[in-house]
Amino acid sequence: MSSPLRSQNMVEALQAAAFMHGMATAHLEKLAPLAFEATFGQDQVIFREGDLGDVIYIIETGLVALDAYRPGRGPLTIMTIGAGQLLGWSAFFPDKRKTAGARALTPTKAIALSAPQLRDLTQQDHDLGYALTWRIANLIADRLKATRLQLLDVFEVT
Repeated sequence: MSSPLRSQNMVEALQAAAFMHGMATAHLEKLAPLAFEATFGQDQVIFREGDLGDVIYIIETGLVALDAYRPGRGPLTIMTIGAGQLLGWSAFFPDKRKTAGARALTPTKAIALSAPQLRDLTQQDHDLGYALTWRIANLIADRLKATRLQLLDVFEVT
């Protein structure tokens, strides 16, 4: 069981993340016991496209490249994310595979959340589940838009 000081520190870390902006303190207090710190070295692969994952990360410091694999050509960086952003959203949904690979571009520190525990918690607290699902849906929409814009740029006819 986590200490009150550790839980309070984790609540403060979650509050500082842009992804969690505006979330009720009561919800963050429920998330804090599920959270733990994760660190990744420069160029460390965090996960690969197609992997099943059971951890969701909120980046505290550092930069992470999201890569799409191109058969015969290797990975292509489709986006870079940094502090305050969510990484590994697909783990929120049971049995969903990663839609991209992730690699730390710089030494990276993140808050990690156990996805199975998070899913259980959101089943118990539907208000928390709604708040998280809304944020994840917006994140997916933003990333789809960014990927679309990048594809338009890549395939632009001059």
